[in-house]
Amino acid sequence: MPLAPGRLFINPNFVDPERLPAALKTWELLIPPRPKNKPIALHGFMSNGIAFNVLSLDEKRIPVEREETDFIAALKDWGFEPIPRRFKEHYPFIGGFHCTTLDIAREGPLEDYS
Repeated sequence: MPLAPGRLFINPNFVDPERLPAALKTWELLIPPRPKNKPIALHGFMSNGIAFNVLSLDEKRIPVEREETDFIAALKDWGFEPIPRRFKEHYPFIGGFHCTTLDIAREGPLEDYS
């Protein structure tokens, strides 16, 4: 998953760094630490790396499950600004931050729908 220009986040349990497309061979690879949380109740439905399914808000800010302290530290070491949030309760819906969002583009003024 691209997190910023030239910076690629990969989980080596699922992606072989040697088999990346040529266009990504020059990118910096960011490999996460082992996840802390293992969604035991959902064993067989999802990977224990579900916390790595992140959403980049911009080139620096990334929401992340707050209990994944090793991952938060790694993001900081890589120069990102992790935004710790309680999210593991959403795992039963089989998705991390990236899967449970909708990317949209809007035109016109900002409107408050609250």
